[in-house]
Amino acid sequence: MAVMNLVIEKLLYMIRLFKYMVILVSLNLCLTKGHAQDQAVFNHYVSNQGILNPAYNGTRDIVSGLLVHRNQWLGMKGAPMSDALNVHAPIEHTDLGVGIVLMNDNIGFTNNLEFFAACSYKLKLDRKHTLSLALQAGFKNVIYDATKAVTVDYGDPVFDGKISKFGFNFGFGAYWYSSKYFAGLSIPRFFSNKYNTDKQEIKNTVDFANLHSYMYGGYIFDINDLKVKTTALFRVVPGAPVTMDISAQILLMEKLWLGLSYRTVTDLIFLAEYQIDKKWAVKYSFDYPLNSISKYAKMGTHELGVQFDFSLNKRPGMRSIRYF
Repeated sequence: MAVMNLVIEKLLYMIRLFKYMVILVSLNLCLTKGHAQDQAVFNHYVSNQGILNPAYNGTRDIVSGLLVHRNQWLGMKGAPMSDALNVHAPIEHTDLGVGIVLMNDNIGFTNNLEFFAACSYKLKLDRKHTLSLALQAGFKNVIYDATKAVTVDYGDPVFDGKISKFGFNFGFGAYWYSSKYFAGLSIPRFFSNKYNTDKQEIKNTVDFANLHSYMYGGYIFDINDLKVKTTALFRVVPGAPVTMDISAQILLMEKLWLGLSYRTVTDLIFLAEYQIDKKWAVKYSFDYPLNSISKYAKMGTHELGVQFDFSLNKRPGMRSIRYF
Protein backbone atom coordinates (compact mmCIF):
# COMPACT_ATOMS: atom_id res chain seq x y z
CA MET A 1 0.00 0.00 0.00
CA ALA A 2 2.86 2.38 0.82
CA VAL A 3 4.43 1.75 -2.61
CA MET A 4 1.09 2.39 -4.34
CA ASN A 5 0.60 5.66 -2.44
CA LEU A 6 4.10 6.78 -3.48
CA VAL A 7 3.39 6.00 -7.14
CA ILE A 8 0.08 7.88 -7.02
CA GLU A 9 1.75 10.86 -5.34
CA LYS A 10 4.47 11.09 -8.02
CA LEU A 11 1.96 10.69 -10.86
CA LEU A 12 -0.14 13.55 -9.46
CA TYR A 13 3.02 15.68 -9.29
CA MET A 14 3.75 14.97 -12.96
CA ILE A 15 0.14 15.77 -13.91
CA ARG A 16 0.48 19.20 -12.26
CA LEU A 17 3.63 19.86 -14.29
CA PHE A 18 1.88 18.87 -17.51
CA LYS A 19 -1.04 21.17 -16.66
CA TYR A 20 1.19 24.25 -16.75
CA MET A 21 2.86 23.02 -19.94
CA VAL A 22 -0.55 22.56 -21.60
CA ILE A 23 -1.43 26.17 -20.77
CA LEU A 24 1.71 27.42 -22.52
CA VAL A 25 1.10 25.40 -25.67
CA SER A 26 -2.60 26.31 -25.71
CA LEU A 27 -1.60 29.95 -26.29
CA ASN A 28 -0.26 28.79 -29.64
CA LEU A 29 -3.50 26.97 -30.51
CA CYS A 30 -5.68 30.03 -29.92
CA LEU A 31 -4.08 31.89 -32.84
CA THR A 32 -3.95 29.14 -35.47
CA LYS A 33 -6.01 27.10 -37.88
CA GLY A 34 -5.97 23.37 -38.53
CA HIS A 35 -3.15 21.38 -40.10
CA ALA A 36 -1.92 17.80 -40.25
CA GLN A 37 1.01 16.30 -38.41
CA ASP A 38 4.01 15.82 -40.68
CA GLN A 39 7.20 15.72 -38.59
CA ALA A 40 9.11 12.50 -38.00
CA VAL A 41 8.20 10.49 -34.90
CA PHE A 42 10.66 8.37 -32.90
CA ASN A 43 9.81 5.91 -30.13
CA HIS A 44 12.95 6.35 -28.03
CA TYR A 45 12.27 10.06 -27.60
CA VAL A 46 13.83 10.03 -24.11
CA SER A 47 17.16 9.23 -25.78
CA ASN A 48 16.22 11.43 -28.76
CA GLN A 49 15.67 14.56 -26.72
CA GLY A 50 18.27 16.55 -28.60
CA ILE A 51 16.26 15.92 -31.77
CA LEU A 52 13.00 16.70 -30.03
CA ASN A 53 14.18 19.58 -27.84
CA PRO A 54 17.32 21.73 -28.34
CA ALA A 55 17.39 22.49 -24.60
CA TYR A 56 18.50 18.90 -23.91
CA ASN A 57 21.83 19.54 -25.64
CA GLY A 58 24.67 19.71 -23.13
CA THR A 59 22.66 18.49 -20.13
CA ARG A 60 24.69 15.31 -19.78
CA ASP A 61 28.16 15.65 -18.27
CA ILE A 62 30.06 14.33 -21.28
CA VAL A 63 29.93 14.11 -25.07
CA SER A 64 26.82 12.12 -25.94
CA GLY A 65 25.12 11.09 -29.14
CA LEU A 66 22.45 8.93 -30.70
CA LEU A 67 22.17 7.49 -34.20
CA VAL A 68 18.72 6.09 -35.01
CA HIS A 69 17.03 4.52 -38.04
CA ARG A 70 13.25 4.12 -38.33
CA ASN A 71 11.59 2.00 -41.03
CA GLN A 72 7.87 2.69 -40.85
CA TRP A 73 5.15 0.33 -42.11
CA LEU A 74 7.63 -2.25 -43.40
CA GLY A 75 6.60 -3.76 -46.72
CA MET A 76 4.43 -0.83 -47.86
CA LYS A 77 5.79 0.90 -50.95
CA GLY A 78 6.65 4.55 -50.42
CA ALA A 79 6.28 4.30 -46.63
CA PRO A 80 8.21 6.78 -44.46
CA MET A 81 11.83 6.03 -43.60
CA SER A 82 13.74 8.27 -41.18
CA ASP A 83 17.34 8.58 -39.97
CA ALA A 84 18.62 10.94 -37.31
CA LEU A 85 21.88 11.79 -35.56
CA ASN A 86 22.23 13.99 -32.49
CA VAL A 87 25.63 14.79 -30.92
CA HIS A 88 25.94 17.22 -28.02
CA ALA A 89 28.22 18.23 -25.16
CA PRO A 90 28.63 20.81 -22.40
CA ILE A 91 31.24 23.55 -22.76
CA GLU A 92 33.67 23.02 -19.89
CA HIS A 93 33.71 25.62 -17.08
CA THR A 94 30.59 27.34 -18.42
CA ASP A 95 26.83 26.91 -18.18
CA LEU A 96 26.56 26.48 -21.94
CA GLY A 97 25.95 23.42 -24.04
CA VAL A 98 26.11 22.85 -27.79
CA GLY A 99 24.73 20.21 -30.13
CA ILE A 100 24.01 19.31 -33.72
CA VAL A 101 21.15 17.41 -35.31
CA LEU A 102 21.21 15.77 -38.73
CA MET A 103 17.95 14.22 -39.91
CA ASN A 104 16.85 12.62 -43.20
CA ASP A 105 13.18 11.80 -43.77
CA ASN A 106 11.95 10.09 -46.92
CA ILE A 107 8.30 9.51 -47.83
CA GLY A 108 6.91 8.88 -51.29
CA PHE A 109 8.40 11.32 -53.82
CA THR A 110 9.78 13.67 -51.15
CA ASN A 111 13.09 13.61 -49.28
CA ASN A 112 13.79 16.07 -46.45
CA LEU A 113 17.34 16.61 -45.18
CA GLU A 114 17.73 18.83 -42.12
CA PHE A 115 20.72 20.18 -40.21
CA PHE A 116 20.47 22.15 -36.97
CA ALA A 117 23.02 23.63 -34.56
CA ALA A 118 21.85 24.38 -31.01
CA CYS A 119 23.14 26.31 -28.03
CA SER A 120 21.71 25.92 -24.54
CA TYR A 121 22.10 27.76 -21.24
CA LYS A 122 21.74 25.86 -17.95
CA LEU A 123 20.40 27.68 -14.90
CA LYS A 124 20.91 25.88 -11.58
CA LEU A 125 17.68 26.38 -9.61
CA ASP A 126 18.85 24.57 -6.48
CA ARG A 127 21.02 21.59 -5.52
CA LYS A 128 18.74 19.11 -7.31
CA HIS A 129 17.04 20.97 -10.14
CA THR A 130 18.33 22.58 -13.33
CA LEU A 131 16.51 24.53 -16.04
CA SER A 132 17.98 24.57 -19.54
CA LEU A 133 16.87 27.02 -22.23
CA ALA A 134 18.00 26.82 -25.85
CA LEU A 135 17.74 28.06 -29.40
CA GLN A 136 18.57 26.17 -32.56
CA ALA A 137 18.93 27.23 -36.19
CA GLY A 138 19.68 25.42 -39.40
CA PHE A 139 18.51 24.55 -42.89
CA LYS A 140 16.27 22.09 -44.63
CA ASN A 141 16.77 20.71 -48.13
CA VAL A 142 13.53 19.51 -49.72
CA ILE A 143 13.81 17.32 -52.82
CA TYR A 144 10.65 16.44 -54.74
CA ASP A 145 11.38 13.69 -57.29
CA ALA A 146 8.32 13.43 -59.54
CA THR A 147 10.08 10.97 -61.87
CA LYS A 148 9.27 8.21 -59.34
CA ALA A 149 5.57 8.54 -60.13
CA VAL A 150 3.78 5.95 -62.27
CA THR A 151 1.55 7.92 -64.64
CA VAL A 152 -1.17 7.03 -67.16
CA ASP A 153 -0.03 9.64 -69.68
CA TYR A 154 3.63 9.43 -70.68
CA GLY A 155 5.47 12.74 -70.49
CA ASP A 156 3.03 14.45 -68.11
CA PRO A 157 4.90 17.72 -67.28
CA VAL A 158 3.63 17.68 -63.68
CA PHE A 159 5.63 14.50 -63.08
CA ASP A 160 8.71 15.34 -65.09
CA GLY A 161 12.00 16.07 -63.28
CA LYS A 162 13.21 16.94 -59.79
CA ILE A 163 12.87 20.06 -57.68
CA SER A 164 15.33 20.87 -54.89
CA LYS A 165 15.36 23.87 -52.57
CA PHE A 166 16.98 24.95 -49.33
CA GLY A 167 15.17 26.77 -46.56
CA PHE A 168 16.14 28.28 -43.21
CA ASN A 169 14.51 27.16 -39.97
CA PHE A 170 14.83 27.72 -36.25
CA GLY A 171 13.28 26.57 -32.96
CA PHE A 172 13.49 26.82 -29.19
CA GLY A 173 13.00 24.66 -26.13
CA ALA A 174 13.02 24.47 -22.33
CA TYR A 175 14.08 21.49 -20.24
CA TRP A 176 13.76 21.06 -16.44
CA TYR A 177 15.41 18.10 -14.81
CA SER A 178 16.90 16.43 -11.75
CA SER A 179 18.51 13.02 -11.26
CA LYS A 180 15.15 11.21 -11.17
CA TYR A 181 12.66 13.18 -13.28
CA PHE A 182 12.43 15.62 -16.16
CA ALA A 183 10.00 17.74 -18.17
CA GLY A 184 10.41 19.43 -21.53
CA LEU A 185 8.61 21.87 -23.82
CA SER A 186 9.71 22.67 -27.36
CA ILE A 187 8.79 24.02 -30.78
CA PRO A 188 11.77 22.73 -32.79
CA ARG A 189 10.72 24.20 -36.16
CA PHE A 190 8.94 27.48 -36.87
CA PHE A 191 9.04 27.48 -40.67
CA SER A 192 7.23 25.16 -43.08
CA ASN A 193 8.95 23.98 -46.27
CA LYS A 194 6.17 22.76 -48.56
CA TYR A 195 5.97 21.68 -52.19
CA ASN A 196 3.08 23.20 -54.15
CA THR A 197 2.12 20.81 -56.96
CA ASP A 198 0.02 23.46 -58.75
CA LYS A 199 2.81 26.04 -58.96
CA GLN A 200 5.55 23.37 -59.05
CA GLU A 201 7.63 25.13 -56.44
CA ILE A 202 8.76 24.77 -52.83
CA LYS A 203 7.96 27.63 -50.46
CA ASN A 204 9.57 28.41 -47.12
CA THR A 205 6.90 30.13 -45.06
CA VAL A 206 6.09 31.03 -41.48
CA ASP A 207 3.01 28.84 -41.08
CA PHE A 208 1.57 29.19 -37.58
CA ALA A 209 -1.01 26.55 -38.46
CA ASN A 210 1.76 23.98 -38.84
CA LEU A 211 3.65 24.62 -35.59
CA HIS A 212 4.44 21.31 -33.88
CA SER A 213 4.63 21.70 -30.10
CA TYR A 214 5.95 18.97 -27.82
CA MET A 215 5.40 18.55 -24.08
CA TYR A 216 6.87 15.57 -22.31
CA GLY A 217 8.23 14.29 -19.03
CA GLY A 218 9.29 11.24 -17.09
CA TYR A 219 10.01 9.85 -13.65
CA ILE A 220 12.25 7.04 -12.35
CA PHE A 221 10.49 5.05 -9.62
CA ASP A 222 12.38 2.89 -7.13
CA ILE A 223 10.03 0.05 -6.22
CA ASN A 224 11.81 -2.38 -3.92
CA ASP A 225 14.85 -3.46 -5.98
CA LEU A 226 13.34 -2.42 -9.31
CA LYS A 227 13.73 0.78 -11.27
CA VAL A 228 10.69 1.71 -13.35
CA LYS A 229 10.96 4.49 -15.94
CA THR A 230 7.61 6.09 -16.82
CA THR A 231 7.32 8.71 -19.56
CA ALA A 232 4.64 10.65 -21.40
CA LEU A 233 4.74 12.87 -24.47
CA PHE A 234 2.05 15.15 -25.93
CA ARG A 235 2.35 16.11 -29.59
CA VAL A 236 0.24 19.18 -30.46
CA VAL A 237 -0.55 20.52 -33.95
CA PRO A 238 -3.29 23.17 -34.33
CA GLY A 239 -6.55 21.69 -35.56
CA ALA A 240 -5.28 18.09 -35.49
CA PRO A 241 -6.00 15.61 -32.69
CA VAL A 242 -3.50 15.77 -29.86
CA THR A 243 -1.50 12.54 -29.80
CA MET A 244 0.03 11.12 -26.66
CA ASP A 245 2.73 8.53 -26.06
CA ILE A 246 2.79 6.87 -22.65
CA SER A 247 5.36 4.26 -21.70
CA ALA A 248 6.75 2.22 -18.83
CA GLN A 249 10.05 0.33 -18.76
CA ILE A 250 11.71 -1.87 -16.14
CA LEU A 251 15.47 -2.09 -15.62
CA LEU A 252 16.80 -5.65 -15.33
CA MET A 253 20.34 -6.59 -14.23
CA GLU A 254 21.34 -2.89 -14.41
CA LYS A 255 21.75 -3.33 -18.18
CA LEU A 256 18.47 -4.19 -19.89
CA TRP A 257 15.42 -1.96 -20.15
CA LEU A 258 12.20 -3.65 -21.32
CA GLY A 259 8.81 -2.03 -21.64
CA LEU A 260 5.71 -1.08 -23.57
CA SER A 261 4.42 2.17 -25.00
CA TYR A 262 1.04 3.22 -26.34
CA ARG A 263 0.54 5.95 -28.93
CA THR A 264 -3.05 7.10 -28.91
CA VAL A 265 -5.17 5.74 -31.75
CA THR A 266 -2.25 4.44 -33.80
CA ASP A 267 0.28 2.09 -32.20
CA LEU A 268 1.22 -0.37 -29.49
CA ILE A 269 5.00 -0.35 -29.10
CA PHE A 270 7.55 -2.77 -27.63
CA LEU A 271 10.68 -1.07 -26.28
CA ALA A 272 14.09 -2.57 -25.52
CA GLU A 273 17.44 -1.04 -24.59
CA TYR A 274 20.69 -2.80 -23.68
CA GLN A 275 23.59 -1.00 -21.99
CA ILE A 276 26.72 -2.71 -23.37
CA ASP A 277 29.10 -0.73 -21.13
CA LYS A 278 29.51 2.84 -19.86
CA LYS A 279 30.04 4.13 -23.37
CA TRP A 280 27.68 2.19 -25.64
CA ALA A 281 24.00 1.22 -25.67
CA VAL A 282 21.72 -0.24 -28.34
CA LYS A 283 18.00 0.44 -28.61
CA TYR A 284 15.22 -1.30 -30.50
CA SER A 285 11.47 -0.82 -30.81
CA PHE A 286 8.64 -2.47 -32.71
CA ASP A 287 5.35 -0.71 -33.51
CA TYR A 288 2.19 -2.65 -34.23
CA PRO A 289 -0.49 -0.42 -35.80
CA LEU A 290 -3.92 -0.44 -34.16
CA ASN A 291 -5.72 1.30 -37.02
CA SER A 292 -6.55 0.39 -40.63
CA ILE A 293 -2.86 0.58 -41.59
CA SER A 294 -2.47 -2.89 -40.05
CA LYS A 295 -4.15 -4.37 -43.16
CA TYR A 296 -1.25 -3.21 -45.33
CA ALA A 297 1.70 -3.00 -42.92
CA LYS A 298 1.47 -6.35 -41.16
CA MET A 299 5.24 -6.38 -40.54
CA GLY A 300 4.92 -3.23 -38.43
CA THR A 301 7.48 -0.48 -37.88
CA HIS A 302 11.04 -1.10 -36.68
CA GLU A 303 13.39 1.38 -35.05
CA LEU A 304 17.05 0.72 -34.23
CA GLY A 305 19.42 3.07 -32.44
CA VAL A 306 22.95 3.26 -31.05
CA GLN A 307 23.82 5.64 -28.22
CA PHE A 308 27.36 6.60 -27.21
CA ASP A 309 28.83 8.52 -24.26
CA PHE A 310 32.49 9.44 -23.97
CA SER A 311 34.76 12.10 -22.53
CA LEU A 312 37.38 14.23 -24.22
CA ASN A 313 39.06 14.68 -20.83
CA LYS A 314 39.57 10.94 -20.24
CA ARG A 315 36.86 10.75 -17.61
CA PRO A 316 35.56 7.17 -17.43
CA GLY A 317 31.92 8.16 -17.62
CA MET A 318 29.30 10.61 -16.49
CA ARG A 319 29.90 12.27 -13.16
CA SER A 320 26.25 11.70 -12.16
CA ILE A 321 24.07 8.68 -12.86
CA ARG A 322 21.47 9.46 -15.51
CA TYR A 323 18.70 7.28 -16.93
CA PHE A 324 17.64 9.83 -19.55
